[in-house]
Amino acid sequence: MSTAHRRVLRLTADAIRALVLGSAVFVAITPRDGAVILTLLFLALLVPRLTRLPAVLDLLLCAVLAWAAWSSVFHWYRTVGWYDTAVHAVTPGVVAATLHVLLARLRLLPSPADRALRRAATPLLTTALGATVASLWEMYEWLATDVFGARLRVGYEDTIADLAAGVSGSLAAGLVLAWRAAHGSLGTTGNGRLTAGRDVRIKRTGG
Repeated sequence: MSTAHRRVLRLTADAIRALVLGSAVFVAITPRDGAVILTLLFLALLVPRLTRLPAVLDLLLCAVLAWAAWSSVFHWYRTVGWYDTAVHAVTPGVVAATLHVLLARLRLLPSPADRALRRAATPLLTTALGATVASLWEMYEWLATDVFGARLRVGYEDTIADLAAGVSGSLAAGLVLAWRAAHGSLGTTGNGRLTAGRDVRIKRTGG
């Protein structure tokens, strides 16, 4: 990916961060709830920027988390029946892929670009991370409804559907992450370690 393309992706992600902050201010001066959630989200979205995640992941994470938060604050979940399932499928997947890259940078997980791993390793690890994210999300919804009295659509069937969607989305994200790593799209060094999103080309010599 060229420098110009990465710059466009970064600027788009920054624009989403600005929109999240602006929406937090808007919600704070209206009778709506959710200003705290949006403010915390804005702070969380600074992490991929500061850690120099690959530009594509930075943009995807900002877009997906903003979408999920706005859907909750502005009650977009009530539009159509499958909307909630779609959010619960896409969000854990993108978050799981991001966590995989971050944890690989910290050497807590093997890099998706590590050629010593079997091909199934990255999808399996990303799916496990996504299942954890989906489970924590359901715990948050239980806490919000049963402890703080929030009005969310929860129930046994809804919880199982959300978990299934989260696991499925994470598996898909893991497959995409493995494919991009195999094609050198994440920015890696020769030993498979992830760089800060810069394209690294390695010249192979014979012999």
